[in-house]
Amino acid sequence: MSPPPDGPRAAIVVALVGNPNTGKSTLFSALAGIPTRIGNYPGVTVEEKIGRFTHRGQTIELIDLPGTYSLVPKSPDEQVAVDVLRGRLPGVPTPDCVVVVADATNLERNLYLATQALDLGMPTVIALTLSDVAAEKGITIDATELSRRLGCPVVRVVAPKRTGIEALADAVLAVMKSPALPPQGLGPHLAAVEARHEPAAREAIARYAWIEELLTGVVQRQPPARRPLGERIDDLLTHRVWGTLVFAATMLTMFSSIFWLATPLMDGISAGMDAVSGWVEGLLPEGAIRSLVVDGVLAGVGGVVVFVPQIAMLFLFVAILEGCGYLSRAAFLMDRLLCGVGLGGKSFIPLLSSFACAIPGIMAARTIENPRDRLLTILVAPLMSCSARLPVYLLLCGAFVPNVAVGVSWLRLPAVVLAGMYAVGVVTAALVALVLSRTIFRGPPQPFVMELPGWRWPRLEVVLERVREAVWSFLQNAGTLIVAVSIVIWALASYPHSEPAIDAEVATHRTMLTTRLADLPPDDPDRADVAEELASLDTDDGLAAARRGAAQRQSVLGRMGRLVEPLVRPLGWDWRLGCAAIASFPAREVVLGTLAVIYNLGDIDPGDEEGGTALVRRLRAATWDGTNRKVFTLPVALSIMVFFALCAQCASTLVVIGRETSSWLWPVVTFTYMTVLAWLAAFATYQIGTWLGG
Repeated sequence: MSPPPDGPRAAIVVALVGNPNTGKSTLFSALAGIPTRIGNYPGVTVEEKIGRFTHRGQTIELIDLPGTYSLVPKSPDEQVAVDVLRGRLPGVPTPDCVVVVADATNLERNLYLATQALDLGMPTVIALTLSDVAAEKGITIDATELSRRLGCPVVRVVAPKRTGIEALADAVLAVMKSPALPPQGLGPHLAAVEARHEPAAREAIARYAWIEELLTGVVQRQPPARRPLGERIDDLLTHRVWGTLVFAATMLTMFSSIFWLATPLMDGISAGMDAVSGWVEGLLPEGAIRSLVVDGVLAGVGGVVVFVPQIAMLFLFVAILEGCGYLSRAAFLMDRLLCGVGLGGKSFIPLLSSFACAIPGIMAARTIENPRDRLLTILVAPLMSCSARLPVYLLLCGAFVPNVAVGVSWLRLPAVVLAGMYAVGVVTAALVALVLSRTIFRGPPQPFVMELPGWRWPRLEVVLERVREAVWSFLQNAGTLIVAVSIVIWALASYPHSEPAIDAEVATHRTMLTTRLADLPPDDPDRADVAEELASLDTDDGLAAARRGAAQRQSVLGRMGRLVEPLVRPLGWDWRLGCAAIASFPAREVVLGTLAVIYNLGDIDPGDEEGGTALVRRLRAATWDGTNRKVFTLPVALSIMVFFALCAQCASTLVVIGRETSSWLWPVVTFTYMTVLAWLAAFATYQIGTWLGG
């Protein structure tokens, strides 16, 4: 490659490459700030992140490549990194320069990738990240001497403090003007390796021997006076017994805090939505338009946005735990469990990502080299309780699970049930993985080697950005898909509308109640309920509620619900809940908007002293058609939560499974097995709960 002219030129394309967990993303943010473009590389689902910044008048386009340990690719992620560096990926510019991110606390391992990058013959700069942590550990690196031996600039950086960032950008411009020749040292070491080894093994042995020679006299280690505090903390948090107990206590504390910290904000949002609905209702004349806006759009969206504070709290805790390094310790603990059920340790990160959303979790499985482990991970990842399930759990836990203490005053039963719903997904995924690994996917899991990152204070801007992304993503769904589905559900629940047919159904219902009351003996316990329901038809409110119920049953949605009612009745559900399950197939969070529309009958119980949102009050007051028996009881609420914890109500997830596996067989298999599991588990939950409750 010929040197560029001295003056500014078109944008320099710089590829940022490094091992996972070396601070590459933090360095990217320090150099380029917020990415200018995030998407997928052409033809693959590997994420593409590009930033753009100007340094000393020169525009630099920064490409953040997927984390990789080697330029001999074994996974789709590593293949993309190699293809971009070699200019083999259509639509992606060939880099002019490479910045290799190397962890200063473990330079021997990180230089393996750096020496491979140097062999490409491209202008290369090595950024020594975590230099401050290395100094704390007594590690001293002579960057000047290492630069001389490698023939490329070596710059110490501490990205969170922006130390060395300007020097790194200067080094990029300098190396573009006078690129050095790649170092010549691997050949003799390669010749010394016995020929009986495989080619890949021979290169690894030779390259590490070369790196050891390169670092002789460059890296000095001075053991600290006493064992670092972080290592002593790790002894506790990675202990098989104590670490597991700390992990369980951390999760329970997190879920408990989500309830009591977010309650005031939720009450404020609920009051605001009720006020907006009342204002719009008074502004618009009675008719289809007012019903559409109030009962369709506002009821659907209002039933969802009220959970924004709790979702923000959840991701706040997760971002803090991830930022300080605790989640890596949790991965170490979970590795034993994963190996026990036939999964490899590399499955932990995709499964952990699936708690936020199954789609990035499934896409993260591409880092798994073993095809067996990768496919098995993809099939069980949707069982992790994603953020779309959280509003369903929060609604039903808050409305129908008694708010009583469990053992200690600060630990409430709704928080325990919420944690239990997450445990249902984890345990079921483990059982499914165990069965599949012993039948269809026989074979040993791939060994898992993980380096624990050092303990560090979470960066406030990173934590807040993670929360913002989660909340904004949720609100985007509320503003697009949920609104659209809510309008469709309103239309299906409102039409066709025939006044004569409604009058006839109400009259038939009145006659049925009159006949039933006359046939019941005076001492029958049902006589009072039947008499009360018959008397309600002579009141304005009771007659209006009966007419609304009749209109809904005659609608398209009502007919669909009655069609599936035989399938959902064993779960304790009425036909309206069956409608909600059908409507939620595009995305699970749609079920809240659907419930808000379909149960908007105006029959809120004025004596409901427990309060709650308008949707909660409507659900508590809902009764089975023709009776005063409540639809929602604790067993029914648990049945619904278990069903949504295990079902495959997410079309986007199924599409991504098809793309990642290059086959539509596996989305069909996933939908089928998850739906059957969800129905069986919900059936068992309702039947056992009803039996225990008498």
